[in-house]
Formats: sequence, structure tokens, C-alpha cells
Amino acid sequence: MKRIIFIVSLISIVSCSGSSENRSNSNNIETESPIQNLNVQTSTFSEIDSSGVLMFPLKMGETKREDGGSSYKDIPSYYFWNIMFFNSNTNNYYLLTKDKILIESFNEEYYDDTKTVSTYKTNYIFYTAKSLDYNKDNLLNDKDPSYLFVSDKEGMNFKQLSPDNYHLSNWKYIKSTNKVIFTASKDSDKNSLFDDKDEVVAFEVNVDLNESAKEIFNNETKSELKKLYDRDWKKVKK
Repeated sequence: MKRIIFIVSLISIVSCSGSSENRSNSNNIETESPIQNLNVQTSTFSEIDSSGVLMFPLKMGETKREDGGSSYKDIPSYYFWNIMFFNSNTNNYYLLTKDKILIESFNEEYYDDTKTVSTYKTNYIFYTAKSLDYNKDNLLNDKDPSYLFVSDKEGMNFKQLSPDNYHLSNWKYIKSTNKVIFTASKDSDKNSLFDDKDEVVAFEVNVDLNESAKEIFNNETKSELKKLYDRDWKKVKK
């Protein structure tokens, strides 16, 4: 009788052990890192001022899982998630930034058809990019504000020029004063949208100085503009 009980107990232990092992294997499969499915894409590149320093805008492909699903959020095809710089003179390479960012464009005005980024009008590379999930939807996309960034000609000293929570509208580098003049929308009605009814503010910033962008037109001037508009364009009750 004792022998029968021992055999039954042994079978139970082996069975539980096998079941535990199966669950462990199953968990390993489920928790296997999806990073193995990522495919780095450096499809295009451009040289900066024939200097031997090249920019590789980065995209990322993803091999689908066995169930056909994806483990990563979609990034619009017209954005880059970072830029790799490669100095062909020294064979050194490095990222523009380690921060989370979506790059829309860089030096648009100075980019020509020969795949050369020209900085002959400036000693900088300018970027428009998104870096803040403004509407708190856990996504970084077209609904979030764009900002103006700058680096030197080798992709170093990367920094943000336009202020947080303002959506970049337009910008221009003024070489004679080494300033960037730009306009940006403010979410005036706090609805997490940047639309044609919001205030658009003009800023200036000196690229070489470690300073924040400043509004060009002060509050007193804007109050005068509102009064003038109110005088000329307010609806008249009949």
C-alpha cells in the first residue's frame, strides 16, 4: 500500500514539474524581447558642406510577430526618429541626441538636389521636431507641437530654441545679427489643439548665447493692437 502511495506521489510531482516547465517555456516565449524584430534603416544620407561629415536620418522597420501583430507604435513615414552623424575623416559616428524625438526636417532652405546640406549662409544646422506629448495621449505625432532646434555643423551641441508648449509656425536665420526670428502658436483656449484662433507670438533668440527666446512685441504693444482692432472691427449692434 505504501508503495502504491509513493508511486502516485512521484507521478504527481513529475506531472507538476513538467507543467511548471511548460508554463515557464510559455512565459519565455511571451516575454521574449521584441527588440530582435527591429531593423535599423539608413536609407538616405547627405554630406555637410563637402566636409566629409555625413548625416544619416534614421528610420526603423519591424518584422511582424508570428501572430501578425506589432510591438511598437507607428511613426509617420515622413518623420525620422533620430539622426546618426558619421565623420568619414575619423570614422567616428554618434547620434544627434539620446532624447525621444521626431524630426520633421533639417536645414530645408539649405538642402540641394545633390544631397548636400549647405551651411554657407550659417554655421548651424536647424531642425524642426516634436519632443513633447502635449495632449497626453501617449503618442508623439502631428497633434503635438513642433519645435525649433539647432546644432553646430557636425551635429554637436544640439539644443532647443523655441519654447515648450508653443507650436512652431515659421522661422528665419538672420545672419547679420546671428539671430533666429520665429513665430509660434500658443494654445490660448487650453483645448490641447493649435488652430487658427490661437495667439501667434513672434520671438527672437541669439543662437550663440545661452539664453531663452524672447517675445519681440511686449504686452503693452499687444494691448494697443487689440484696442485698435476693437475700435475698427467690432460688430455694431443694429
